[in-house]
Order: sequence, then C-alpha cells, then structure tokens
Amino acid sequence: MHKLTFILLLLSSSLSYADQLIVEAFYDKNTRLINVHLAERISFVTTYDLSAPDRFNQKLSEGLSSDPSIAQKQAKERILAQGNEIQSQLISAYEGSLKAMQYEITKLPAVVFNNGQQVIYGENDVNKAIKIYYEKVGK
Repeated sequence: MHKLTFILLLLSSSLSYADQLIVEAFYDKNTRLINVHLAERISFVTTYDLSAPDRFNQKLSEGLSSDPSIAQKQAKERILAQGNEIQSQLISAYEGSLKAMQYEITKLPAVVFNNGQQVIYGENDVNKAIKIYYEKVGK
C-alpha cells in the first residue's frame, strides 16, 4: 500500500512539474532582471548572467605575472590546486553563454520560454515577460 501511495505521489508531482512554465532569463552587468521572485511563484525560473565568463577569467588571471610563459605556469598551478572547485566554477560561468548560443539570443535582456519555444527581448521584468508570453499564446 505504501509503495502504491508513493508511486501516485511521484506521478502527481511529475505531472504538475510537466505543466509548469519553464523560464530562462538572460542578462549581463548592464541589464539587471527584476521581479524574478514573483515569477518563481508561477513558473520554474533559471537566470543566466552572461557577464559571468568575464568575471571568471578576471578572477582566474588575478595576480598572474605579466610574462606570458610565467603566467601560463602560474595559471596551470592554480587550476591544479583548485581541482574540482574550479571546474564547477568554469561550468557555472559558461552555462548561460552556451544556452544563449543554443537559443540564438541576439539582445539582452532576453526571456526564453519552454526550452526555446518563445523569446521575449528587452523586458527586464521577468514577471511582466511571463504575462506578455501568456497574452501571445492565449492562456
């Protein structure tokens, strides 16, 4: 009986998640997003800062020698010393850029719906972008 209840709960939570709107919002240091917390009440929201790769590179190159051969050696030592932590920072920093390329984002801010089905450009209010999306798709 417990297994059946668990399976039914799992299925019902999967169905409600499947019906939830998937929103991905892209911005950079010059275009901040607002009302993300409101949007999270009605949809699954992920935000991507496309300035993150620049910040990652700046942090990685901080304090390196101006001599390129010495700087290369120092950078390798840093990467080896930080191991998995730096790898996870690298992935996190570039994830948004990869998604933006996948969706062929041409302008910021951009709010993408349901894995690229629809994109709204120029709206930094994520909650308002969701309202615009629903107006366009008729919901």
